[in-house]
Amino acid sequence: MPLDPQATELVARLGRAGVVGPAQLTVAGARHEGLKIGGTWLLDDMSLAVVAHLSRISLSNTSEVAHGIGLNEEATEELLHSLCQSGYVRRREDPEGEDRWVCLVSGHRRARRDVTGVLAALITDGDPITLVDEEEELPDGTHRYPISDDVSLRVYRPGATGQKKLPVVYFIHGGGYVTGSVDEYKEVCHSTAELSGCAVVGIDYRLAPEHPFPAAFEDVVTGLRWLVERAESLGLDRHRMAVMGDSVGGALSTSLSFLAQREGWARFLVQILLYPALDTSMSLPSYRLHADGPVTSSADMAWYYSHYGAPLGEATSSPLSRSDLSGAAPALILTAEVDPVHDDGVDYANRLRQAGNEVEHIECEGVFHGFYRFSPTLDAATRARSHVAEVLNRRLNSGAAIDSDALE
Repeated sequence: MPLDPQATELVARLGRAGVVGPAQLTVAGARHEGLKIGGTWLLDDMSLAVVAHLSRISLSNTSEVAHGIGLNEEATEELLHSLCQSGYVRRREDPEGEDRWVCLVSGHRRARRDVTGVLAALITDGDPITLVDEEEELPDGTHRYPISDDVSLRVYRPGATGQKKLPVVYFIHGGGYVTGSVDEYKEVCHSTAELSGCAVVGIDYRLAPEHPFPAAFEDVVTGLRWLVERAESLGLDRHRMAVMGDSVGGALSTSLSFLAQREGWARFLVQILLYPALDTSMSLPSYRLHADGPVTSSADMAWYYSHYGAPLGEATSSPLSRSDLSGAAPALILTAEVDPVHDDGVDYANRLRQAGNEVEHIECEGVFHGFYRFSPTLDAATRARSHVAEVLNRRLNSGAAIDSDALE
């Protein structure tokens, strides 16, 4: 099954830049690769020029940005709007009441000696994040809350809202239990908040191999309990919550949903699973059909699972092993067509339906594992984010049923 043209070009760019899968790297090397992909490293030249400009000169209006990057105002406004929806910039009001743009992320430098590399060099890398023992406001306007020595929550809010209490999306990042962080996924979290009008609460859970099974699941449970108990004081509505996760974050999300709802201390109105990795035995056909990826291979998934060390068939890391899937939260499941874990999501959607649950499954054609992170570079990612936001808005703000129309 071929990739679509945009995905093909993106994969080629990754190859030219020497990005390889974690199975060929040390843990530290795999985490470094994740940091590169998680920043502005894969934006096109003009998008990166905007980020570079706003990183150096904050609070610029559209005319100033257009002048700074050498583009006409109409095209610049369109580009800024796209980057706003993708979580890189936001429109804010300056002290004089004029609308201006501000950058929400800092980029990661590129090694290539081309115009893209030169532009990226204008952006300074952020200092390493250290956990503090009290609430901390970060430069992008988000807040971090430590909940233990190694675990923290980060709260992202939409740029404009008239609601006193915001609905909540509890976001659990992927990365194979070994890599990833909320900071790496911050543009996804900003984008989700901006598009849906919900607050997004991302969790930085402990990673393997330093903290193997069941540390990740224990941490996401602890984080949700902390959030439910303090939602009121944070201006969040614990009665309008969704859970969302990509890859192994999808496994953690759906397992958390079952635990919380069956024990009765939290309820999700929808669970959103992005190309979820749901079976550590890797037994379904897509692990053979798409063994070489691209971007994430079957060998990479085996490398991740070996470091986490969950027993085969253990329910929180392999939700497909659950014998009873009744009473699940309504689900939106997105699968990537060219992906080793593709069949995990398809099989899970079918089994949830058979158990009497409400499910929408969308097959995202011509894209690979992790594609959701690459908006606006990939149109498929931008469309997927818009649909996820629509479902969140409908579920958390109106309680209406999930639409079963597939993405075009």
